[in-house]
Amino acid sequence: MKKIIYFILFIKLLLLYYNTFSFNIEYNTNSNVKKAILIEDYIIRHKEKIDTFLNYYDIKDSIELNNDLKKLVDFIYELKKIQNTDIEKKKAENVINNILNKIKNINEDLKINLKKEKEKHEKKLKSKKEQYWILWKKISTKIYNINLLIAENIINNNSNEKKLKIKKSLIILNKENQKLKNFSNINFKTETEIEQNFNSILKNIKKEILFIKKELK
Repeated sequence: MKKIIYFILFIKLLLLYYNTFSFNIEYNTNSNVKKAILIEDYIIRHKEKIDTFLNYYDIKDSIELNNDLKKLVDFIYELKKIQNTDIEKKKAENVINNILNKIKNINEDLKINLKKEKEKHEKKLKSKKEQYWILWKKISTKIYNINLLIAENIINNNSNEKKLKIKKSLIILNKENQKLKNFSNINFKTETEIEQNFNSILKNIKKEILFIKKELK
């Protein structure tokens, strides 16, 4: 019987302790929940802008930027966890203050690293365009010589109908050649875009040359 009484007393004391402890806990506020949501929204939009920047400049292998982006993702996860009133207010405020302080440092790093990657990207593009510019000079000379030969040929040896077709093709050929001449003035976003554009012009030039050769037979 004594054991039962002791057990009941123990349970009452235990419940009293937990009730007293729970009354001392200050739970999270709706104000903190709203702050966490606003900060999360800012980080999400901020990250989307950075992702757009990376895609525009075709930046993929920057360890520094990838680390900063991972931290932003971690912040979003931490903020989601405190968007309720079932946790301690102090814990929620610590998370908010900690993230706000870290974001300042991360934004400084991002500013430096994004600028560095942009400059690196533009330098690579400039070098690539210069390579194609050298190639254009060779192609342009060949096209000029081809035009002279064709001009002489159609003046002396072809009917008016055939001359008209060839002249139209020569006009297209010269337009494509002019595109190559202006190649260094075009603003490209990626090296792939430079290659595709250049190859497209060469394809058109080859097409017109083959057409002219066919007409001259």
